[in-house]
Amino acid sequence: IKMNNKKQPLAPFDLPPDTVVLVVDDNAMNRSILKRMLTQFKLAHVEAANGQEAVDIMLSSRNYTSNAAAPEVALVLMDLSMPVMDGYQATSTIRRYPVFANLPIVALTAATIEEGKQHALEVGVTEYRTKPIKRDMLHSLCQQYLPNPSSGNDTREIV
Repeated sequence: IKMNNKKQPLAPFDLPPDTVVLVVDDNAMNRSILKRMLTQFKLAHVEAANGQEAVDIMLSSRNYTSNAAAPEVALVLMDLSMPVMDGYQATSTIRRYPVFANLPIVALTAATIEEGKQHALEVGVTEYRTKPIKRDMLHSLCQQYLPNPSSGNDTREIV
């Protein structure tokens, strides 16, 4: 019996082109892998190499500025261990702004210690996942947290 090991295609998302996923990781290879998977899902993305860059991107996003030309960040994939500003501090800083209260921030980390998870949840991470991140799991996270107008699964609040 021959098994078919080919990956099954996953449903693409139907979001406005200016709606993006923010990928925050100091490791360029990790960012590249995540971006490749997001591209397969037809999701636009922006990247940051540390927490300070992530905070800067969030404070220049349409979410915060109402600038129609700026991207709207719908989901943040946040590494926790980074130089300059780590993911814990970046998440805590982002959460200080009420406009980001419901923004999904998913911690992606190689650390599996329970204190790290607890601390991440305390500073405002929505969900905590350990690396490596598999394609199906990332797709599932995107389905869970991204608004999907074509399925009526738009969980964003109207203010």
